[in-house]
Order: sequence, then structure tokens, then C-alpha cells
Amino acid sequence: MHPQLTLGLDTAPATSFDSFHVDATTALVRDTLCAFAQGTLDDVQVYLWGDTGTGKSHLLTAACQAFSQSGYRVGYLPGEMVNYSGALDGMEQVDLLCIDDLQRLDHAAEVELFHCINRCREAGAKLIFAADRSHEELGLKLKDLQTRLAWGLVFQVQSLNDDTLRDAFRKEIEARSLEASDEVLGYVLRRFPRRIATLKHVVDTLDEVSLSEQRRITIPLVKSVFGEAERVALSERSRP
Repeated sequence: MHPQLTLGLDTAPATSFDSFHVDATTALVRDTLCAFAQGTLDDVQVYLWGDTGTGKSHLLTAACQAFSQSGYRVGYLPGEMVNYSGALDGMEQVDLLCIDDLQRLDHAAEVELFHCINRCREAGAKLIFAADRSHEELGLKLKDLQTRLAWGLVFQVQSLNDDTLRDAFRKEIEARSLEASDEVLGYVLRRFPRRIATLKHVVDTLDEVSLSEQRRITIPLVKSVFGEAERVALSERSRP
């Protein structure tokens, strides 16, 4: 057991692998990350990429939680924090370093990240990266860094299929001891981006409003809470 040491400059919400909604495609990614966190894989690095809202941050923070609960030292950094000078200093001291939203990395920070990866691997620290695009599409100027990011396992995290997304939406509602009809579920799924992260936000908001106003979750309630948000969401979905 290692002494606990949290070096992350920004703490992401606590999540778990059990609360990550999966279908046949995403189950492989979750199960691999879970095995990675349990130390049953020989690999020491994972790179996740996929569209916004597909659950990459959830998987990263779930891995952090699993490591931390086992008494290991973890570090979590969003990509924009890596751009600050010295942000990566000493990160080779952790047992797991996670860097999220790597697409936000500035070119000026590429060299520091390159050396950090080398130090971590020499020290035996494990690494997980996440971005909204593949390592080849990050537009990195330092090609050696691009090579480093491809050293371990690489997974594309895809959106849930329609049936699984609907089931996940209902489970999020039931997990908060709420009730919503099939009509309400269908209404929301037709009008909001079909991303579990967005739907979780919808459920959280409806939970708060229904509790404070003592109202059931109905289509009129959804309309009153998300009138403007719906128009924005529909506009975003219509973009090419």
C-alpha cells in the first residue's frame, strides 16, 4: 500500500466503472480500463478518444477513484492545465496520471508533456490520456510526442446506440428515485443531443426543480425548464 498523495490541480467528480453505461461496443473499453485499474493488464498506458459526451472523463475519473481506493497516488489534470509552466513537475511520483481533454494542449507545452511521459514510464507510473480526436489528429508539432501517445492501448469511445441510451436515461432517473413516463423520455431524447453527459445534466436539473417545486416530471415541466436550452440543443444537432 502506498501513502495517499493527490497531486491533481483540478478534481473531477467522483465516478465509478459500475455507473458507466455501456452497450456491446463500449463494454470492451470499460472492462479494459477496469482491468487496467486493477493491475491485471501488462499495459501501462491507455489513450481514449471520441466525441464530446461519450464518457471519456467518466472513465478517467473512475480509474482515478479505483486507484485511490486501493491506496495508490493519483494525479488528474485537464488539458488546459498542462499548458501552465511547471504543471507536470513531479507527476512521475504518482502511480496513475490522467490527462483529460488533451486536444486543449498548446504547442508550447508539447515538450514538457513529452518529458513527463518519459519520466513516468521510467518511474513505473501508469498513464491515461483522453481527447476528442485520435493522437494522429491532434496536430502536434512534436512528432515524438505523437509516437509516445500511441505506445499503449488506444480506444475510440463511441456514442451509445439508441436503445442503450434510452435505458441509461431511465436508469439515471430511477437512480434519483424519480419517475418519468415513456412520453417524457421520448420527448427529451428527440430534443436534446443524444449524449449521456447531456442527459445526466437534464436529469440533475429536473431532480432539483421537481424537488423544490414539488412537481412531477412531465413534458410541461421539461418545457418550462429547458425552453431556451432546447432551441440551442436543436440548433447544435442541426449543424453539419
